[in-house]
Amino acid sequence: MKLNFVADCDWESHVGRIKSHYVERSATFESRSYGNEVACVALLFVCRDPELDFKRRVQFRRKKAEFYTDVMLDLPTIVPLSMKEKMRYVSRELREQLAEQLGRVKFKDFDHARFLLDLKVWLEDIDSRYDGQSSGAWHYASGEAS
Repeated sequence: MKLNFVADCDWESHVGRIKSHYVERSATFESRSYGNEVACVALLFVCRDPELDFKRRVQFRRKKAEFYTDVMLDLPTIVPLSMKEKMRYVSRELREQLAEQLGRVKFKDFDHARFLLDLKVWLEDIDSRYDGQSSGAWHYASGEAS
C-alpha cells in the first residue's frame, strides 16, 4: 500500500519537517497489503490560523482505490511545543483523526483495523528514536541507525 503525506501549514508549526520525516520512512508500507479496496492513503496536514476556518476534506475514490483526508492540526497548540512534543502531537492527531475517518466508510475489502495498528507501531517507533533536535538534520538517539 502507498502512504502519501503532504502539508499546508504555517511555517511556525514546523509540521513540514515532521511530514518530511514521515515521507522518508513511508516505504515501510509499500510491501504491505490490507486488501484490494484501498491501495493508497493520502494525508494532508493542515495547520493554519484558526481564523481562516479551514474545513476537513475526506474523499474515498473506490474506482482508484484511494483514500484522501485532511489531518487538522491546531496552530496555537503546536507553536509553543518543543520539536519532540510537536512530533508526538502530530502522530497522535494523525492516528485519531484517520481512525475516525476510516471508521465512517463501509469497506468491503480493506482491513483498516490492521492498517491502523501497523501505523501506530510505525509512528511510535519514529517518535521513540527522535531526539528532539529543532535545527539541522533530523537526529536519532545514540546507537540508533538513521
